[in-house]
Amino acid sequence: MRVTLLAKRYAQALFDLALETNVLEKVANDMMLVEEVVDSSKDLRLLLNNPVIDPYKKLNVLKKIFQGKIEDLSLKFLLLITRKGREKYIRYISKAFNKIYKEHKNIVDVTLTTAYKTDKAVKDSILKMLTTITDKNIDLEEVVDDGLIGGYLINLEDYQYDASVKTQLKRLRKQFSDNLYIKKY
Repeated sequence: MRVTLLAKRYAQALFDLALETNVLEKVANDMMLVEEVVDSSKDLRLLLNNPVIDPYKKLNVLKKIFQGKIEDLSLKFLLLITRKGREKYIRYISKAFNKIYKEHKNIVDVTLTTAYKTDKAVKDSILKMLTTITDKNIDLEEVVDDGLIGGYLINLEDYQYDASVKTQLKRLRKQFSDNLYIKKY
């Protein structure tokens, strides 16, 4: 079974159960935390991916990390996955859950890259524009890249809108290198 299919199935099962038991918001926050912890800890990923390590040791590690910090349903789910020998997929399952949750809540991830930190008025203007265009709630992540010189770059799902000075300069450089201004006979 492909990893993405397996992750989607487990994530959908957890999502349905969380929705049914009215703890969806808490479980969504838990899965974001799990994703963040697993992504940030190489040692934890190595532990979960190692088939030689006893599953009970993995269970104990997960309990020590997450017990008291996440919803009971979320912890039981992680322990169930580990007992079933699917612990190496926790990272993918949490990502799949977060994707399902965002689709359910009509949320889209947007990355705004600018040369300088944007002020609240500019950010609100961009959020309003994107909300109008997409008709969805926007989860905006801001990135500062001084290499852009000026302007901005918006990544929305599979689309990218580049209004940066850096890109405009590249286009000008290309036009000048094509010698479009010289008459050819």
